[in-house]
Amino acid sequence: MDFITSPVFVLLILAAVAIAAFSFEPTKFVGAWREIGALYESERLPTSLTFRDVSIKLGADDFAHIDAALDDEGFWMVFQGPTQGKAANCVMIPWDCVRFRQDKGDKQNFQIRGKNPIELMVSAELGTALQRRSDRFEVEDQL
Repeated sequence: MDFITSPVFVLLILAAVAIAAFSFEPTKFVGAWREIGALYESERLPTSLTFRDVSIKLGADDFAHIDAALDDEGFWMVFQGPTQGKAANCVMIPWDCVRFRQDKGDKQNFQIRGKNPIELMVSAELGTALQRRSDRFEVEDQL
């Protein structure tokens, strides 16, 4: 009987570990959002929000929803929901750190300066405004 019990017990443990691994959802803002927060975290909030409840893709993971603001200082992203101290609630990215890359269907792709460039996908509406602002500051930097 010990011969049968041992493999069954091992299979049960493996099944439990597999179920736990597939049901575990890591916090989505841990990777790229944490890196951006380390570089661009702001204790202040923008004076007004230009875009509310915008869905973005940040880095390799789908990110949640943010509120965004564009002003002369830079591109503000305010995370919607509690971060529980694991990441920044608000980041302000200076315009010289935001670069337009390309249109991808109804989305626009940008790069944010970090240790390695961080990919950012936004809706066409926010992307057009971001592109205008980042291009304007790029031209002013060259003057």
